[in-house]
Amino acid sequence: MARTIFTRSPLQAPAPPAPRPPGPEGFSLLEVLVATTIMGMVLVVLLQVLTSALRAQEASWGNTEAVLVAEKILQENCEISTLAKATSQGRDGRYDYVVKVTPQYEIAEPFADKRVLCSLIQVTVKWQEWGRNKTLELQTIRTAAQKVM
Repeated sequence: MARTIFTRSPLQAPAPPAPRPPGPEGFSLLEVLVATTIMGMVLVVLLQVLTSALRAQEASWGNTEAVLVAEKILQENCEISTLAKATSQGRDGRYDYVVKVTPQYEIAEPFADKRVLCSLIQVTVKWQEWGRNKTLELQTIRTAAQKVM
C-alpha cells in the first residue's frame, strides 16, 4: 500500500515556535553595568567634542573680528596724504592696535615739481583669548605724489 505524505500549503500560517524552557528573563546585573559604562564613555567623548567645537568657533570669531578691526584702521590710515614716518596706537573694543608708517623710498621729479613717496603701513592688532595673547598684522604699501614747494 502506498504511503501518503501531507505537505503544508503555502497559504497556511507558519508553525508556532517551539516552547522555551523556563529560565531567568531580562538582563543580568553585569550586562546592565557594561551598557551603562559604555554609554557614560560615549557621553564624555561627545561633551569633549562639543567643547572643542565651541572653542574653535570662538577663536574663529575672534580672528574674524581682529581682521575687520585691522582692515578698518588700515583703510583709515591709507587716507593720510603725508606718508612721513609715524607710529600711533589705540584701542577698538577688546583689540589694542599699533599703526606704524615707514617711508620706503622717495623719487623727485624735477620737471614736474612733484615728488613721489612710497611708505609701508603696518597695523598690528593684539587681544587676549582664553588667557593667551593673540596677534594679527596687516600691511600695505601706499604711494602718494606731493607738490614740491
